[in-house]
This record gives sequence, C-alpha cells and structure tokens, in this order.
Amino acid sequence: MTKDTGPATVSWAGRVVHLILLLVTFASFIALAQYLPLKLAGTIQMGRGDPMDVLVLPGMNAREISRVFGSSGLTDRPNELSRWFAREGIDRSIRPGLYRIRKGSPWEIARQMAVAEPEVSGITLYPGETYEVLLARLGETFEGSLARDDLFPDTLRPLLPSGPGSRIAFLIPETYSVTPSDGAVNELVRAASALWMKRVGERVLGPGVDADALLERAIVASLVEREARHDHERPIISGVIRNRSEAGMKLQIDATVVYAWSLRGVELKRVLYRDLEIDSPFNTYRYAGLPPAPICTPSEGSWLASIEPEDVPFLYYVAMPDGTHLFSRTFSEHSEAVRRSRNAFGAVHQ
Repeated sequence: MTKDTGPATVSWAGRVVHLILLLVTFASFIALAQYLPLKLAGTIQMGRGDPMDVLVLPGMNAREISRVFGSSGLTDRPNELSRWFAREGIDRSIRPGLYRIRKGSPWEIARQMAVAEPEVSGITLYPGETYEVLLARLGETFEGSLARDDLFPDTLRPLLPSGPGSRIAFLIPETYSVTPSDGAVNELVRAASALWMKRVGERVLGPGVDADALLERAIVASLVEREARHDHERPIISGVIRNRSEAGMKLQIDATVVYAWSLRGVELKRVLYRDLEIDSPFNTYRYAGLPPAPICTPSEGSWLASIEPEDVPFLYYVAMPDGTHLFSRTFSEHSEAVRRSRNAFGAVHQ
C-alpha cells in the first residue's frame, strides 16, 4: 500500500515559509530600529533639558568628538557614542563649528548630530560657569589659550594671575563671533578679555591696583555672581562680604562649599551641615578669608558690585524661595531670618 504523505509535506513546507517570513520581518525590524531613529531626528526633539554649546574643531575624529561630548556632560557613554558615529558614518560628515546639543543617550545624541548644522556665528560664555565646566565644554585648547598673555589687553597683562583657572574672571560673559578653526578659542579669549577691559577694566585698573588687589576683586565678583540672583542685591552682598572681612569673620558662603564639592565630582543641590566639613581651601566655613581663586565667571554686574560694594550695616544674609535674601546686622536678627527662611521654603514644598 502506498503511504499518503501529501498533507505532511504541505504542513512542513508551510512551516518553512512561515519561518522565512519571520526572519525577514525580524531583519526588517532591526534595520528600521537602526536607521529610522536617525531619519526621524529632524522631526522629534531628542534629548532633554536646554541645548549645550559644544565646539568641534577641524580634524576631530569620532572618538575625539565623543570624548568632548562626554566631558561636557552630554553623555556618560562616550565610547558607545563613538560607535554610533562610526556605524552611521556621521563622523565623516561632521563639519567643524559650534553645535547646540541636548543631553541624552548615545543614540539620541547621534540622532541630533545626524541633522545638526554647525553654528559658526558665535560661542557663548555664561555668567556663573566654573573653569572646569568651561574646560569640558570648549576643550583642552581653552586652557592653553588662557595661559597666553598676548591674548589679553596690554594694560591687563602685568596684573594677570598665573593660573588659567583664575583668568576666566577677566572674560565678560557674552556671545562672541569666532571662526570655526583651530584658532577659535584664541579668538574667544581675545574678544572676551577686550570686552572686559572696555566694560570693567577701565573702572578698576588704576594707581594703587596691583595683581593681588585685582585678584581679590575678581574673587569677590565670582562670589557675588553665585550668591545673587537679583541685580539690585549684588552691591549689598558685596558689602556684606567686605563687612565680614573687615570684622575678621569667616565669610561662610554656601557657594564656596558647592564649588569645593564639585571639584571632587559631587554636585550639591542644597548645602547641609555635614557638607560644611569638607577640607578644601575653597570652604569659607572652615578657612578664613577669601578662597584662593575665583569660583566662576562673574558678570559685569557682579564685577561692578565688587568694585563698589554698597555701604550697608549687615553682617548676615539668608536666601528666600524667590531668590531674594533677608539681611541682618546681628546674629540674633539672623537667627530669626533663618527661621523665616525655613518656614518659607517649607511652605513652598508642601
């Protein structure tokens, strides 16, 4: 008797066809997963937060660009980002210039760079940026540019501090037009220091002002920048700093503690009592006098406040939720102000 194998043969062939269809579908899905996100980058906002300026210099390869993105805080996986750049050929199409990119995962950054156009019109220096943040954002060439005396105005050169980190105080925060080239950061330092001379230097430099005195004013300006959120309070805070210094009191400025911790890679959202114990020359709760260097780039307003502090009777201040401060003459007044501040912050967080 002949065995009827027809139905079994049809069933086996159907499974093969079904498997092939599944494999084709899966392969198509993988292809879309890799390429579609890059194609959609122009229509969907990738990343989170405000865009950050990142400078790409001529000759940078995928690995070097990824390191810049990593040191700028845009991604914590630069090696993976480099692979994305290379895989999609993005590294061969990136042009030198200034890019504004949002923080995100490696593939989100790659999606942004796939459609991004370099903005060659300018580089922005922001008030309150630390030297470390600027170095990460603008690259290692920024340190070398700051070390060059010839990029600063003639009158300022003999008074410049030796450390590049202190020299950021002599750059006015503003947006500067530069050429997207190896000399872009040099152009930035030259233009920003020239503007500082025009807006601030002509008022602060003069007889009796030596390098030490100028550095002290730069440091005070940086403290005012990080402590004041409202322009009208800048001269008042500067006056409090002067009063405490003349009284031989420790400055006890929270911004210096925040900066001290940032140098150890710790970002403080608020300063607690245990944070005040950090052993750092920048900790003005622990060490008397001014910190050894500016803690950020001061704005023009903070510089002018450091030059002309307001004549006030206050020795203390404490922040309120709206960014203003309560100023006090005595410790008992300050204690009451601290109580009011805590109640106000408590009401905001309820």
